[in-house]
Parts: sequence; structure tokens; C-alpha cells
Amino acid sequence: MRVPTGEWRLTLPIAHVLLAALVAAATTTEIRVVDGSGNAVSQARATAGGAVFTADARGRIFVTANGGTSLVEAPGCSAKTVELSAPRVSVSLSCRLPVIGSVRVATGSLQALHQLPVPASVLDREQIATNPATTADGLLRVMPGVDRNRSNSLFTNYGQVRVSFTGAGTDRGLVLVDGVPAQDGFGGQINWALYPTLDLTRAELLRGAGSALYGPGAVGGVLALQSVAPPGQYAPYPQGQLVMQGGTHAFSQLYAGVATSLSPKLSMSVSSQTQRLQYDALAPGYQAPSDTESQAQASMASLRLRYAASDSAIFEYGYRGAWDYQQEGRRNYDFWRRMAQNSLAFDSPTPQANLSVIEYVRNAFVTNRADQFPADPGALRYTQYVPTNESGTLAQWTVDGGPSSFSVRADERFINGVSDQYNGKGAFTASGSGTQNVGGIGLQETWTVPRFELVAGARADQESFANGVLFAAGATKAAPAATNRAISPRLALRYDLSKELAFRISGGSGFRPPFLNELVRGYVIGPITYLPNPRLVPERSGSFSSGLDWTHGNARISFDFIQTTVSNAIMFRTVTPKIQVRSNVDRTQTDGETLTYTQGLSHCLRLTASGTAQNPRVTAGTGAIVGKYLAYVPAGSGTLELDGAVGALQVGLTGSYLGSTYADDLNTQPLGTAIVAGASVAVPLPEGTQLVLSGENLTGARYLSSIDRYGPPTVLSLSVRVPVHAPTASAGTAPSCAAIK
Repeated sequence: MRVPTGEWRLTLPIAHVLLAALVAAATTTEIRVVDGSGNAVSQARATAGGAVFTADARGRIFVTANGGTSLVEAPGCSAKTVELSAPRVSVSLSCRLPVIGSVRVATGSLQALHQLPVPASVLDREQIATNPATTADGLLRVMPGVDRNRSNSLFTNYGQVRVSFTGAGTDRGLVLVDGVPAQDGFGGQINWALYPTLDLTRAELLRGAGSALYGPGAVGGVLALQSVAPPGQYAPYPQGQLVMQGGTHAFSQLYAGVATSLSPKLSMSVSSQTQRLQYDALAPGYQAPSDTESQAQASMASLRLRYAASDSAIFEYGYRGAWDYQQEGRRNYDFWRRMAQNSLAFDSPTPQANLSVIEYVRNAFVTNRADQFPADPGALRYTQYVPTNESGTLAQWTVDGGPSSFSVRADERFINGVSDQYNGKGAFTASGSGTQNVGGIGLQETWTVPRFELVAGARADQESFANGVLFAAGATKAAPAATNRAISPRLALRYDLSKELAFRISGGSGFRPPFLNELVRGYVIGPITYLPNPRLVPERSGSFSSGLDWTHGNARISFDFIQTTVSNAIMFRTVTPKIQVRSNVDRTQTDGETLTYTQGLSHCLRLTASGTAQNPRVTAGTGAIVGKYLAYVPAGSGTLELDGAVGALQVGLTGSYLGSTYADDLNTQPLGTAIVAGASVAVPLPEGTQLVLSGENLTGARYLSSIDRYGPPTVLSLSVRVPVHAPTASAGTAPSCAAIK
């Protein structure tokens, strides 16, 4: 029927008004989609108002709708319905355990391992929750690229708990926890008591040169750990767990952690843990007839407060403190340590960019006592007091839009440390002190097009050492002040040979100045004296890597070759059988290959295996050490891990091969090899509670973690995990692929 002209002229403006009203009413909601491990689900899609919206590479879906709800789904995941009631919402899908994980640490932007131009590793939430390890350094044993797989933080001299990545050598790797450097600024060691396994949710490792973005120390790689965080969105009920655990060798552990919203804009997470273990830790050659079992105790507490002033202005305050004690089984042979860290962070996320700034202050105090072994075991030789104060600022700005991503990272650390020593009669006998300032800025550009990705970046650093003073034998000596500068570039390329096979190649340089501990502090272990050297110069490194990454169906295989050379390498040199001194060595080189394999066995069960062979050696220097292996860097290592759910049971099986290595430069102190296995089985009980049976070192391997300490024996334990959750949460059901945390 023909419409009268007058009615048409009246209807057209009304239609325009109605359309404009609908457009004005429609709002855009950003839905962030992750799986149970916190990985972005880039294949997710949302349906709202009959329209379908797809996720980008970071798992973000921008839905334009007039409120209401949206159905979010992805291949291999269960669908969820979310309310479009806020500008930004998050949804976690219960998905098949990922075969290809994602990391942010490698390039600064979240990317899948298969798509990276550099090698990387990840431990997700499920792997951490099912791993039987009770310390963070023990947990990292199954992570490809981590060399310090003998680490035994509960029973190792505090100054020796260090890391090495990709065979680069001790202290040539950077560790970040929630963005804050974990290495002690004075000594370089890591206080793992601050970061208990139950408090960690994720571990990411960049394997290879990282100094171009992360600065000094990132020669062999960067390990980024994440802990339990406050809720990102309003959660009306708290989430967390209470864990009570006891076992053989007087092992006990009590952990409590919870994350909750205090108001629509304010949320928090809080956790606390105490831990205890004892066994015969002293190795032959370091024992005395009067020895008893060594004992270790550790406690920690953590608080994070998050205030979201707006979607693009988020503030967070953090506190983390730890107190630990090691009694080595002999009178006057022990140490105490306490550490407290405060931090303030600002995060400004937008659809195309993210700005984050972190300020932190950390204070540590160590009391270290050594006896007169072997001449007079149990008689006090000396007491050392080592107070350290450090502060730092870290800032990173990333713009991510289209085929290009640009990152700027800047940081600076101020460290002040002292080591005072008193003899057995309480007289002041030796001291070393100094201040250090380390900082720099790095720029990085990433170009991504179909089948191709290129990363190019460089960083400028400056380090200064001042106020160095050494006192010994009744004389005071000023240590020479020094200022050092370096430029560290990196270039990395990925090319997809096919849809399933990717080739990657990268190269970069690095820079590591000596720690104050290396410059001014000495100590004694048994009959051996270890001396500092105030004239050490910084290390410079070069790294080259290449590899292939293949994925098909529910399986992934990757192979990587990494070569790292270090000039002016800092290491202990043997002067006499009883004296070692910190020294610069002309050149070291490590050639290594790593093969990793991941296979999804079912929706909730996953197998991961890896093997590494490497040749870490001195290639230039004095004739006595050329060709010798680097201390504490294994010639080979292997890992095997099974994690997930079998029916109603949550299971974790781990196995590690600890390859041969040495504790000294002349390779006269072998640490041998070992195969260490662990297992955990969680049985569901009513109300979501779990009964967990765990075992560490089930092979009963008796291996050296350092020249004077045995690694932990077989420890069997039983624990009860009580969840904290909403009153409507289902109880007594089989666990999903998502972990408890």
C-alpha cells in the first residue's frame, strides 16, 4: 500500500530519533576472558543482542550492547553468561588444560609460547597447585631453563641460595615477584621464605638474553612470579584456603590465604605461613661427632590492598615480611634472618596502552654464626651482622595497537649494605660496607604481521659503587669508587614455516655489575674461607639462540639452542686449598640445547617433559681453569610432570634428573647426579575440602645441594585444605581443571 507523503515525512525524523536513542543507550563493555590458569583465551567470543563479538590476542572482547547479558564461549571450554553491567568485566572459563601457555615476561606483551620469537617457559596455576614441592625453589626444579635445580632454601647457607638460567651461571638471572626484584640488593641471594608455594599462582621464564628490556642481571633470563592478588572485579564473597600439613622429619606447615572485596572499589588479599623441617643435613667432611639433626623454621606474612579509583587508575599497597632460622645441627653454627618489604604500585590500563609504576622499600637483617670447625667444632669462630637497606622504582609503558607494539621500561635501585664481624670473644674484627646505585632505561618495538614477528630493542644502564670501606687485621682500607655504563641491544625474529611449525632466532647482549656482597663481604664454610674483591669489574655478555616450535592438535614440541658468552665473568677462584677469592675471569661460554614436549591426555590431564644438555665452561683465563665447568651449572637435566584431574582426584607427579656439576672452579668438589621424584593426590571431601597425600624425594636420593649440605630426604605428609568460598559453591563434586587458588 502506498504511504501518504505527509506520513512519510513525519515517520522519517521519528526513525532517526529512535535510532539515535538506541545508539546512545548502547555502551561498550570490555570482557577479559581467561582460563583457569589465567591465560588469555584469544579464541573466545561473546554473543549479545544477536551480534557476535570476537576476542583479540589478549583475550579482550569489546561488546557493544544495551546492557543485559552476554554468552561467552570458546573451543574446548565451558560457556558462561556474564552481566554487562560495568565498563570492564572478567570471566574465567573452565577449559581444557592448555598445551600452549602464554607469557608476558618474554616481550612485555602477553603472547603464546608458540608465537614467541624467543624461548620461554611457564608454570600455570594447575601445575603449581598439584606440585608436591613445599618451597618455591623446589617448585622451579620442573621448569625448563632453570639451572639451580639443587637449591635447598630451608637448609643452605643463606648466601648460596642463588639462580642460574640457561646455563649462563650463578647470579646471571633476574627474578621478579609481582614486578619487584626478588634478589637481595646487597648479596644477590633470594629469600624464598618470602614466597611460599601456596602463595604463588604463576611462574614465567624468559630463557636467554633479557638485559635489553630488564637491565643488569638478566644475562641468562628473567623469571617472573605472581602471588595471590586482590580481586580485579567486585567479589561479594572471599576466596581462599586454609592448609594444615604435617609429615615425616618433623615437617609441619600451616598456611592461610584469602582474597576479598571490601567495597566496590577496594579489595585485598592477605596470607600467612609457618613451616618447619629437620634432618641430618651436613655432608661428610663437614660433620662432627657432636652433631645433631639440622633444623629449619620459616614464617611469612603478606598483605595487598587494591583501590580502583577508576577503570584507568588502580593503586595497590603491598607488604611482605619473612622470618627464618637455620640451626645446622652444631652449636654456634646457624643463622637468623628477617626481611620486610613495602611497595606502592600504580596501574593505568586502557584498550590500547598500559602504564605501570612500582615503588618499593626493603630492609633485611642477617645474623650469621660460624664455629671453629674442624679444629674445635661447636666453639664460636665469629658472628656476622649483615643489615641491608634498599629502595627502587620501576616503570613500564606499553602501547599495543595494530601490527606494532612499543614498550619503554625504566628502573633504578639504591642499595646500602654492611657486614660487621665479631670474633668468638665478641671483639670487632672485620667489616665491609658500601653503597650502590643501578639504573637504566630500555626501548623496544615489536612488529607483528601474518607469519612474521620482529622484536628490536636496546637499553642503556649505569652503575656506581661508592663509600666502600673494608676493615680487617686492625687496618681500614677504602675501596675504590667506580662508575660503569653499558648499552645492551636485542633483536629477535619469528617466522611461521607453516601453520604448525615456527622458526625463531634471536641475539642480544647483557650487563651485570658485581653485588656489594662480592665486593666487600667474606665468610667461612667449614675449613674454607671465601674472600671478597673490591676491584671487581662488571660482566658483559653476548647471547644467541635459535629454535623450532611445532604444535599439532593437543601436542607441542619445541627445540632451542642457546649460546651465552660472558667476559670478565665473576666467580670464586681457588688460591689455596683453604682460600677462595672473588675474581674476574676472562671468558666463559655455555652451549646448550633444550627439548620440551607437552601433551594433553584428556580434558583435565596433561603431560610435560623436557631435557637439557649443555656445556658450561671457562674458555679463556689461567691454564688451571680453562675448560673447567662453571660451578653449580649442571651439564644436563631433565623433567617430567603429570598434572590435572583423574575422575574426582586432583593429581600431580613430578620427576627431575639433576645432572653432574661442581661447587668450585677447579672441579675438585663434585656434587654428583640424582633422580628426584614427587607425587601428590588430593581427595575431595564435603564442602569442597580436600585431603592431600604428598611425597617429596620418593626415590630416596641422597644428593648434595651444596658442598656442605644434603638435599631433603624422603618426606611424606598429609594435609587438609579447607576452601574459603561463597556459600552457594557446590560441595563434594569432582574438581575442575581450575586450581583451588
